Amino acid sequence: MRQVKVLLIDDDEDDYILTKGVFDQISSSYELSWVNSYEKGIGSILKKQFDVYLVDYRLGKGTGIDLLNEAINSGCEQPIIILTGKGDLAIDEQAMNIGAADYLIKDEIEPSSLDRSIRYSIKEASVTKALKDSERKYRAIFEQAKDPILVSDYFGKIYDINSAGLKFLGYERSEILQLNTSAIFKNAEDGEKFRELMERSGSLSDFECELISGRVEACYCSLSSFIQTDMVNVKEVYHTIIHDLSYRKNIEERSVSLGKMSISEHIAKGLGEEIRDPLSTINLALDELAAEPAIVYNETVQSCLEIIKSNCDRVNQLMQNFISSTETKTLNLQRHNILTVIEEAISDVEDLIVGHNIKLTTQFHQSEQKVLLDKPKIKNALISVINNAVESMQSYPKMIHITSTADRGMYEIGVEDNGVGVDPKNQEKIFEPFFTTKKRAGGLGLTHAQRVLTTHNGSIKLKRLAQGSLFLIRIPIYHEGTLWF
Repeated sequence: MRQVKVLLIDDDEDDYILTKGVFDQISSSYELSWVNSYEKGIGSILKKQFDVYLVDYRLGKGTGIDLLNEAINSGCEQPIIILTGKGDLAIDEQAMNIGAADYLIKDEIEPSSLDRSIRYSIKEASVTKALKDSERKYRAIFEQAKDPILVSDYFGKIYDINSAGLKFLGYERSEILQLNTSAIFKNAEDGEKFRELMERSGSLSDFECELISGRVEACYCSLSSFIQTDMVNVKEVYHTIIHDLSYRKNIEERSVSLGKMSISEHIAKGLGEEIRDPLSTINLALDELAAEPAIVYNETVQSCLEIIKSNCDRVNQLMQNFISSTETKTLNLQRHNILTVIEEAISDVEDLIVGHNIKLTTQFHQSEQKVLLDKPKIKNALISVINNAVESMQSYPKMIHITSTADRGMYEIGVEDNGVGVDPKNQEKIFEPFFTTKKRAGGLGLTHAQRVLTTHNGSIKLKRLAQGSLFLIRIPIYHEGTLWF
């Protein structure tokens, strides 16, 4: 059996002789060494040459507490037992709070008590080291995990979050530790249901919900969680892994949009054919009527015929616009600086903005990175959204704020107005062809914008504000070497 190496750090040689006598009475399982100064003692501790250290409280240059504090701060994992000439409760508590394994009074040391103290100290140090090693492994896995991980309790108090979680939710660590989980659930009902399921079964998988980030964005997620006892706080906590389903959700939404677009295109073309033939017949008949000798000089009849013909032409033009808005056209994709596209779109509607006495402000993310897109189509889509914002404002002051940011491989353009906003019951209809609540509006601008962005693998969404609306346009950032499918 290997001998336990013990180092006595004491500047009094008589104390060493007395201590050696006590060890001689214990057993041969201990090997006692001695150094007589603070410096030699801390040097031996830093070199990790011994299994346990007996440190006298008085060491000349400093105290045993000073040495203990320095050793602990230097990462010493071996047990340190403090020795004093007489009992002092304050020193005892101070030593134990810093990390001493035990506190012994020299005059009361007996072979059996010293042996027990050393054995227990070594055992406790071994357990503590194992726990620390486990904690380090857990912390490494926790911090390096690609998925966000959140540690909270039944009441929503947040105890910890990994780096991926901070990045995903867009918070600083100090900020999120001050929050309650109720602040990150978009719907309070989801938070209640999550807690109910956790308390009922102790774990759950694939709980789908929406979380709110620090950027006030809704993220569609799947939560997998289990309950574990936190030994530090002595309570049960939820360890929750957050899976970002935004990409899957976008794919699903895009698939639905493409399906609707395909149906709309089919209906539009069929309807166009059905309407075009009757309109041609009506126009032909009108031309025949207008040439009749009996009415050729009748101004009233000729005026009525012109009105009919004009409205027929208008119906035909509306039909052409409808078909055009539903057609999936080939994209001429080239790399462009998105800021240039935005600025050109704003320039094209500048007269309209000035004419309506609108205050336009911008805040752009400056970047030289280019985006793969069909410039004329994206520019027209932006113009349609800006026009929609202009038409939505009825009272002064009229304001439009346009922003651009880059995040998670996407460029996001925001067009915000302080107009009348969108009625909640109409929110799902605003991208449908011919749907409009505005006078003298065709109802195809947003339909066209959605189609263009969908074919670019992007999206356009409406966010209702307390006053006005915010349209969020997202376009993928494509890096060199990325293929377009």
